[in-house]
Amino acid sequence: MTVKEETFIPLYRTSSSGRPRGRATRQWQLPICAGICAAAILLVGANPRELLLSTSATTHHDFYDGLQQCYDAERQLHVPDAGDSSRQNNPRWNPVSGQATPVVIQNATLFDGESTLSDAVDIFFEAGVIISVVPTGSGDAPPANANIIDVHGKHVTPGLVDMHSHHLLMPFPQVAATSDVNEKSLGPITPFVRAIDGFTPSDPAIRIIASGGVTSSLVLPGSANIVGGEAYPIKNLPFSGEHGELIIEELLLEHGIPEQDRQRYLKMACGENPKRNYQHTRMGLAWLLREKLAEAREIEQRQAAWCRGALEIEHTRFDRARHISHFLEQQGRRPDSFELATFVALIRGELNVNVHCYTPEDLERMLAVLHEFGIHPRAFHHALEAWQVPELLKSLEPNVTVATFADNALFKAEAYEANLRAGKILNEHGVRVAFKSDHTGEENYAKYLLDQASIAHSFGLPADKALQSVTSVPAQSIQQSHRIGYLRPGYDADIVIWDSHPLQVGATAVEVFIDGRPLLQKGDIADESSSSGVDGLQRVPETRPTIDLDQRTNVCSKSRLVFTGIQKALIDSSSLDQATDDLVLVVEDNTLACLGAKQTCLRGEDEGVTEVALNNGYLTPGLIAFGNNLGIQAISSEESTGDGSSGPTGDILNEAKSVHFAKYGAHLHGVAFGRARIGGVTRAITPPHGSGLVRGVSVGLRTGPNVTILDGGIWKDDVALHFVIGQGAKDGDTPTVASEIQTLRQILQEGSKSDAEQHGVYAQAADGSLPLVVETYNEDDIAQLVLVKRDFPATNLIIYGGHSAALVAKPLAEAGIPVILTGNLGAPDKWEKKNALPGPPLSDSSAKVLIEAGVQLGLALQGDSRLHGLAREARWAAKQAGLSDKEALALVSSNIEQILGLKSAVNVSQAYAGDFVLWDGNPLRGEGSVVVAVREGGGVMDCWPDSGI
Repeated sequence: MTVKEETFIPLYRTSSSGRPRGRATRQWQLPICAGICAAAILLVGANPRELLLSTSATTHHDFYDGLQQCYDAERQLHVPDAGDSSRQNNPRWNPVSGQATPVVIQNATLFDGESTLSDAVDIFFEAGVIISVVPTGSGDAPPANANIIDVHGKHVTPGLVDMHSHHLLMPFPQVAATSDVNEKSLGPITPFVRAIDGFTPSDPAIRIIASGGVTSSLVLPGSANIVGGEAYPIKNLPFSGEHGELIIEELLLEHGIPEQDRQRYLKMACGENPKRNYQHTRMGLAWLLREKLAEAREIEQRQAAWCRGALEIEHTRFDRARHISHFLEQQGRRPDSFELATFVALIRGELNVNVHCYTPEDLERMLAVLHEFGIHPRAFHHALEAWQVPELLKSLEPNVTVATFADNALFKAEAYEANLRAGKILNEHGVRVAFKSDHTGEENYAKYLLDQASIAHSFGLPADKALQSVTSVPAQSIQQSHRIGYLRPGYDADIVIWDSHPLQVGATAVEVFIDGRPLLQKGDIADESSSSGVDGLQRVPETRPTIDLDQRTNVCSKSRLVFTGIQKALIDSSSLDQATDDLVLVVEDNTLACLGAKQTCLRGEDEGVTEVALNNGYLTPGLIAFGNNLGIQAISSEESTGDGSSGPTGDILNEAKSVHFAKYGAHLHGVAFGRARIGGVTRAITPPHGSGLVRGVSVGLRTGPNVTILDGGIWKDDVALHFVIGQGAKDGDTPTVASEIQTLRQILQEGSKSDAEQHGVYAQAADGSLPLVVETYNEDDIAQLVLVKRDFPATNLIIYGGHSAALVAKPLAEAGIPVILTGNLGAPDKWEKKNALPGPPLSDSSAKVLIEAGVQLGLALQGDSRLHGLAREARWAAKQAGLSDKEALALVSSNIEQILGLKSAVNVSQAYAGDFVLWDGNPLRGEGSVVVAVREGGGVMDCWPDSGI
């Protein structure tokens, strides 16, 4: 053994980012002069051989390595506050592929992360950092090589921040080989797994999500486990490194910062998901979590005791080697656990904790367990019932963020009590609200994160708070608000230019900058911006008007009502078109008495009439929901809440066994019906549930609050025969897509041979007397149906779903096949949808392509939770396809009727025939609340519906 080995001097790291990493580097200097050592040994009477043997290099290494870990654990990460704009560089920038040319955005209407500034501003950024934000024309002259973009008053925001996404872990199109979102084989508690180890950097969703203005995302493991593992924030800039390669590290938001100085994130979950996946009760799950946290706390306490002893030895001046030797003999190496290391760091407060929880009881008990161990979560995710207990949350965890959905609900029991005004309620109680995507597929697509803020604003969340909910609030919650979430000097140059006010329905990015680099690279931004202000799109939209319960009761109980202030009639009636300057609606004893000009409906001084003056009245057709669960399944994941699902029969050509009728299993009323009513949906067309090719015959239902099966609840017994072609139809009867197409052909062939006495549903489908609706998505499967139509021209074949229908739009038009489209805002999330158009700003919308090709088009929404927004969906399509408001509403009303043969294509009568709805505010802009819904024939179905939201 050499003297050099005996006097091992450890090297301690320091932080290159400026964040403290414990104490400064120490000068571990021991007098090593042989003469001095010998003298010291003689003085204390020690045995030199014993000293040399007990202070081996290994012993010193174990001690100093443990001591370094003590310093690492002791450090407190400095997280700059919002407003800390001292940075002059972006750690992600590089000189090869980083922003090379300075950019100045001029004449911008800026929401800076906190509020919308009153005056237009110029925004200057270079090398991925915002340099200045000044009133337009007041700053220094831009550099000679700057790219100048005059947006002519267009709205500009910071890049949106999504604090809960699963892209990269579930890349598009989703297949089993690349799905790495949940680690289930290692048990329900897996803090040691890391999302980064499952990332797929080639995920096409990265660019698609960014095109929606979402520049940063926190990508978390899934929620199957009580503890799912560590999460990582990323920038949605594909191929962002120097060489433009698929490198995970270069996607990370904190790329360029030493790994030891980066913020750490942990994903936890409670409630239905871990309960369902591991067949535990909530009681058992709580115990398992407490058990592992207790183990981690014990390790942390032992580490703390070890460190106290080691630090005492550090300060000794004499005989340190002997002290080290004896200390290690008694205490051993610093206690540690590779499996529980993340939990130990959690106990020390080193992780940003994000918890998936929905219900008040789960929120309360999860906090009780975590607080037992001194853990304070930064956010509860999903939390759809948190609106019921805002004061409880404030008292237990004052700084927590509720990261929730604006309208995604009803998909499981703990999502059934969601409230569309949750954002408003939480905000009024002082609870911070963020909206996030989840991004597991089309139902929570991250591209449309901004629309979540728009919906929340529609239901009462103030405009600035709504925009904060997708910018600065999530940035604060994930402790990155010193870099993202704001548009201020010193922040990352993550910037979005919008074609309209960001909260307007259909707001679309004109350009997206990430680290100063343009994503869309559109050369005509200035030209596009010159059209701003058209149709009032640059103004902040209004929130839906509301009345309280007493007002509602007072108004709706009156026997004679006259509604005035009707500004627009968007229904087909020449008589109403002539009277819109002074249009009124009169209701007497819950029946329509008059709809027309005031001088026609009210003669002289009518006594006993209560006037309801609307601020901005709109008349629209009653909307039609198609293909949803209304009446068949209240909670999609709970079989007991619905009619049930049919399976393989082994005799699919025998319609008596294979065809079921929804009319026999319909159950009316419930939360979904309430959402439909506040969305102006007066009728629904619902097929049975099932698997395989044949789903059965749909029923026409009314959504009114007082209808019954015996009294008006069913408006048409048999609407259409429903089939499914594609991956979702594979079962024992039709195990392949080929067998599905073949069996469909056999059914139509056999149906064509049926005589009049045996005219069953297959025969009706073959001769066109009963529409044949085929749910399908892939362009080649749709092409096969075009061939079917050519061979069976009498069949009224209708495509439902149709995500890739735009790719075969011309053949569909030539064959006369209509499309009821659910994919206008759809995602290419499945293999059979992988070629579907991503939509603006990356491509034209499917609706636009189909309409321009001449395809008869209707729109539908899959799932029930968004039925309140059917008019919003029509607005998206209309904006993208250049349709009028009346044409937009037809997509979700009269077009559906015409496609299904329920109404003639042209209504030539002067009087309007059909359901209609009176709104206060424009429903297409998300500004309208239903005031009165009137069914065909004149009966009032609803008055100020405001339940089930």
